[in-house]
Amino acid sequence: MAPPSKKLKTCTDDEISSHHQAIPDEIWISILSYLPPFSLTTMSKTSRRFHQLVRDPTLWTNLTIDWQSIKNRTSSVEGIISRATKIKSMTVKNRTFEQVNSPQIVMIAKKASNTLKSLTLSPEIALGNNAVAKLGSMTNLTSLELAGDWIKTTGIKEIGNLVKLERLKMPGAEQVTPKDLKDLFSQLTNLKLVDISDCKKGASDMAVTALAQNNPNLEYLALDECELVTGKSMKIVAEKCPNLKHLSLDGCYQVNDPAMVKIASSCPNLTYVSLGLCSTVKDTTLKHLAINCQDLSFVNLFGCSYITERGVGKLVEGATKLKYLCIRGMIGVGQAYSEKLEKQHPNIQIVHQFQPKPVRDRSKKY
Repeated sequence: MAPPSKKLKTCTDDEISSHHQAIPDEIWISILSYLPPFSLTTMSKTSRRFHQLVRDPTLWTNLTIDWQSIKNRTSSVEGIISRATKIKSMTVKNRTFEQVNSPQIVMIAKKASNTLKSLTLSPEIALGNNAVAKLGSMTNLTSLELAGDWIKTTGIKEIGNLVKLERLKMPGAEQVTPKDLKDLFSQLTNLKLVDISDCKKGASDMAVTALAQNNPNLEYLALDECELVTGKSMKIVAEKCPNLKHLSLDGCYQVNDPAMVKIASSCPNLTYVSLGLCSTVKDTTLKHLAINCQDLSFVNLFGCSYITERGVGKLVEGATKLKYLCIRGMIGVGQAYSEKLEKQHPNIQIVHQFQPKPVRDRSKKY
């Protein structure tokens, strides 16, 4: 015979209120910090205590807002920002991938310009050039991330006013010129992170040289698909930026082996090196990376056709912290060696073209 089930005790409204009141403000604020802005606003309407707690400035230092909210609930968004007197970081997303009103987004961002340090616009938001130019008055920014699709000379000129910038991600700015970027990097002298990938017309040796000469503390540089960049400017980067940790040059086929040897010899803090389709890089680069860059954890050598099995072996033996290695599309690296390397180093994720393709699960509906 089963034992009689116990009745669950239910709390009265007064008891629930008493429990809530017993929890210190600090704990409630910690709990509330996990809620998005509009949920906080809703919570503030439930009781006088929550109304006061939600007004705590520490809950409003980092905001993430979607374009749909800006478009359909503009006054509510403006109210949130007026409440966020200590906002430091703002991220604007576009989950519906629809065309946005660039001036409206910039207007919202500028309302927080007195305290805002970081502004991130998701890749689905491509601001018009005139809207980008208006960001030039937000001089407290230290970090700016935005798609560069529609940025032109006038927009770049205004970004140059943001002299406190330490992080600039502006991929896809195909309408800017080498002179635009040279002038920009002559004005911005505190940069530690730069991503101008796919700036195919503007990212040239002249622009990269200006970047390196004026930003000696550079740690992160992404120049993927910047086909005008050659070994000449990479040697300047090696000379001027010894703190470099992240270097991505996928598709920069004019970057040669001597330049990468100099990078490997002069930048011992490198942890990430991506050289996809840098077809003239040779074993010598891998030898110097293995000797000088002891913290190296990620290396992409896709399509580096001059590199041999011997060079790959030296890299794996010397780079003891390596976690990822791509050796796909390399003529000098065969199947037997690739499979042997994978078995000998299970702690390294080794990607090669001889791996079997994953079996497609046909039970899933796509």
